[in-house]
Amino acid sequence: MKKILCFGLIIGASILKAQTLSDAVRMTENEQFESANKIFEKLTSAEPNNGNYYYYYGENYFQNDQLDKAKPLFQKGVNVNPNNALNYVGLGKVAYVQANTADANSNFFKAKTISQSKNATVLMEIAEVYITSDVKNISEAIKLLQQAIALEPKNPEIFTLLGDAYLEQNDGNQAIANYEKALDLDKKFTKAILREGKLYSRAKNYNVALEYYNKAIGIDSSFAPAFRERAELRFRAGQADRASKDYEKYLKLNDNLSAKTRYAEFLFIAKDYKKTIDVINDIQKTDTSYINLYRLLGYAYYETGKYPEGMVNMDKFFKKANATSKKLLSSDYEYLGKNQMKAGKDSLGTGSLLKAIQMDSTKTDLYGDIASGCLKQKNFACAIENYEKKIAVSKNKTGGVNDYYGLGRAYYYSKDYVKADTAFAQVIRMQPALSIGYLWSALSNIQLDTDSKKGLANPFFEKFVETVAPADVEKNKKDLILAYEYLGYYDQFIVKNYPKAKDYWTRLKGIDPENKKASKALTDPNLK
Repeated sequence: MKKILCFGLIIGASILKAQTLSDAVRMTENEQFESANKIFEKLTSAEPNNGNYYYYYGENYFQNDQLDKAKPLFQKGVNVNPNNALNYVGLGKVAYVQANTADANSNFFKAKTISQSKNATVLMEIAEVYITSDVKNISEAIKLLQQAIALEPKNPEIFTLLGDAYLEQNDGNQAIANYEKALDLDKKFTKAILREGKLYSRAKNYNVALEYYNKAIGIDSSFAPAFRERAELRFRAGQADRASKDYEKYLKLNDNLSAKTRYAEFLFIAKDYKKTIDVINDIQKTDTSYINLYRLLGYAYYETGKYPEGMVNMDKFFKKANATSKKLLSSDYEYLGKNQMKAGKDSLGTGSLLKAIQMDSTKTDLYGDIASGCLKQKNFACAIENYEKKIAVSKNKTGGVNDYYGLGRAYYYSKDYVKADTAFAQVIRMQPALSIGYLWSALSNIQLDTDSKKGLANPFFEKFVETVAPADVEKNKKDLILAYEYLGYYDQFIVKNYPKAKDYWTRLKGIDPENKKASKALTDPNLK
């Protein structure tokens, strides 16, 4: 029994030794987050007072966008080892991403004070969040990285991050120079090679980018991020089949939930919405903890026309995001609003879409959606305001046909018939073959000429009946009846053009044989 116990202890120690901190960190870099977690669990169990273990354990969750799980580990690291600067960096990073600048600065200050700004890793980790977060501080990041280089001039990681910083400043030359410095220090530093590939991909030089991704894979065929980047590159280059094969390879290297989540994100970007839903539903059979999956489901269900399901998942996402202080995106409010409006909740939908625009002023197309929702609610002032905003911010200061059509109707229902007519004139100008512009111009002019003596609606009704295709007569029957009645009356009683009047009344009888106005008019001796 002793021998067996001894053998078990030897095996356990051997496994733990094989699974070092560097192994776990390598798995994080390789996006094998679940596998890394298993090693970190063993490491922290074996050495519960090792602050470094808690930092990199938390970093594993941080890199996987699970801030709610990262923060407690950073805090545990501070609790067990208050003199470990890295865990203050971790708490600062979470605060910075959550836009809590005061807490972030406080924790970064503690980290630099404890390390006396002589720990290159501390400086690098702070710099990284300044580079990669939505709210960037590139000048401070460069300053920190230059300090780190002075401490560790032969660390390729620092030069790679410095290249990333310059890339964020759109300084491609400096970015490449620093990536090359990293490779001078380590010819097989795949992260620097991958970054150069991403630089060329960003510049849409896909052939050169592909060379770098191939080079990284040639050096390390287990480097999963290179397969993911190559998959996304090939997708952008229109090579969907080859992109899918690369993603299959990525999933083989990372057969875990995080990888499948990234695959679902890729499918959504690739506009394969049905498969996105299938993959996420498969993931959620075993794990429902990934908040981003509810976001993606809400987006994908909207794109497939399943609006109730879209709204349910957006509601779940918002509840979970608010509970964990997860940062919300403009697109979250956009898809929430669109799902709400499609589900008939126009008032809620317009509010959500306004929030999306407040977060991202470039989403000007949403003004049209808001206006449409206001129009349904008969809030015509709101509709006019937002259609005019949409038109004002559109290219060349002109909106689309739908914008002017909606604006015209909003003015019409507001009884501002002059402005309605002006808007419908734009519809006619932009789409002269479209019958709807002529119809609404006619309706507006009827209101400006109620006794028809000026015949303001006449030319528009004439163009309306002319542009309705024979195949569309039935669906336009109600409006055609109105047009023929107006035209027949105008020609018979106002301008006394009896042949034309007879023609219009006859056409009206052709589509509406029981029409009493046409029957009576055709008994007029002048029309015989």
